[in-house]
Amino acid sequence: MAIQTAGEQKYYDFIEERARSLRTGMIIWISLLAAALIAIFNSPVIGAVLAVAGVLLAVLNVRNQRALGAKLSGIEDKADFFNQLIAPDAVEIPAFRLLVTREFVLSFRSDVFIYRLSDMDKVEVGLGRGGEKALFLTDRSGERHEIARSAGKEDPDFDRAYEAVRERLAPAQE
Repeated sequence: MAIQTAGEQKYYDFIEERARSLRTGMIIWISLLAAALIAIFNSPVIGAVLAVAGVLLAVLNVRNQRALGAKLSGIEDKADFFNQLIAPDAVEIPAFRLLVTREFVLSFRSDVFIYRLSDMDKVEVGLGRGGEKALFLTDRSGERHEIARSAGKEDPDFDRAYEAVRERLAPAQE
């Protein structure tokens, strides 16, 4: 998909780390298949092992690429979504890799997660051992989704994230 708007660029900048790891994985499986092709003439067993490893990595990589592409499939109006990403009222908290728009929360933890605020019931702060705080979005079925975690008691970025989500959750529920 070609990037055509500033909002699309903002989204791809946000998921850049995940996309980069997928590109690296693709380079690895292509290299394994190329090495298998070369090795098959010298040692068929080594060539076959490299080919099997390359095919397995290719399957996993393609599956993960499709999953990343499917993150946007639940969004009906993509143009509006991308416009919200670059809107002046969008709040980005790089410390938590969190982006809060008028209708969505984008969180990048182990993967990219897009939460529609109208599907959420409340925002909660959980306290852990040693003053650790976690910020959760709770959906209407009661499932909690962690969107940020802070190690310290006083963390202005955590407070900013909480306020941004809380401010936008109230209008989204109406």
